[in-house]
Amino acid sequence: MPKQVQLSDDAYATLAALKRPRESFSDAVRRLAVAGKDLNALRALGPRLPGWNDSKIHRKGADADRKRLERLIRRGPRRRSD
Repeated sequence: MPKQVQLSDDAYATLAALKRPRESFSDAVRRLAVAGKDLNALRALGPRLPGWNDSKIHRKGADADRKRLERLIRRGPRRRSD
């Protein structure tokens, strides 16, 4: 389910510059996260949002990752049809 986020103008410009052509912003964030980029470093790009809770956000992300991995494991390997 899509979620709305707020970025400062300079944070948006930074993410847009890192985004590849025809890549969605979601895909760019995933690619940067998988590439070992520390997304906490993005904090320096703009003001903190009121009510932001790092622990809660990271816990929700870890839970979502775990659930997705469990679904992938249950489904088993996919067969390629060439």
